[in-house]
Amino acid sequence: MSDGFFGFGALPADLAARIIADEVGLEFGVHGDFRLRCAMQPIFRHEQGRLTPVAADAQVVPYLKGQPVAMPEFLAGVAAEDRAIVGRMIEVLPLANVYNIGVEGISLLFRHDGRGGSEAMADLRFMVQRLVDEGFDVSQLICEIDGVDENLAYALRGLGLRVALGHHGAGQPDAHAAARVKADIARLDRASFERFCADAATGRLLRPVVSEFKAQGVSVLVEGIDSESRLEIALGAGVDLFQGDLLEPAMLVGSVFADGPREMSQYRRGACVVVPLFG
Repeated sequence: MSDGFFGFGALPADLAARIIADEVGLEFGVHGDFRLRCAMQPIFRHEQGRLTPVAADAQVVPYLKGQPVAMPEFLAGVAAEDRAIVGRMIEVLPLANVYNIGVEGISLLFRHDGRGGSEAMADLRFMVQRLVDEGFDVSQLICEIDGVDENLAYALRGLGLRVALGHHGAGQPDAHAAARVKADIARLDRASFERFCADAATGRLLRPVVSEFKAQGVSVLVEGIDSESRLEIALGAGVDLFQGDLLEPAMLVGSVFADGPREMSQYRRGACVVVPLFG
């Protein structure tokens, strides 16, 4: 069980037996034979020809017998009566690992998608209060929501969190929706971004989309920067924040990421090789 020395510390009571800290304080969830582990992928801001890590995107990865399993596959096997508690574990794990990001002084982006049911918001309040009590600056937490829920966004900002609005799959990203929830960030996921990468003509359509978000005071995060050509499309569109395997792959918490700015030129010389320091 987690305690104040190994791991995060206090957790919501009914999750404390399901989220365990290992010998170095890395928190993981337990559901049957599965182990739910947290991975982090840096998010970079482009400034004057450099990419600087400013946040980490927290992702929960199920493992079975030491091998990763796709989240939809894992969730499909979760019994109906366990879905809420498993959803709550998935939402809490990133916050339980907030001290294990791997780069000092950057923000943590995590998701609140309602999968954990009505108690998930209570868990979030509990975890935020715990971090406040420990002196953590909760403005470093960015909570991503999927829908235009102004009440939820208001509640998150009331906790001191920043808000990101996710855009997933087909359809046109809606800058006005992001403005209604006063989102700080709008994320275009990999599938959304891929629609703009089909050819040069389609790629040029991304700039007016990004400009519309910026006109509403919303920064744009693009996921799926996996090649030099995709990086160029995002740069040409004026994207603010970048995430993808070209820049740095996701690694389990406990891995070490290089910090500090990276020169843009290192990503413009063919394939980029990223070597994890461990993990």
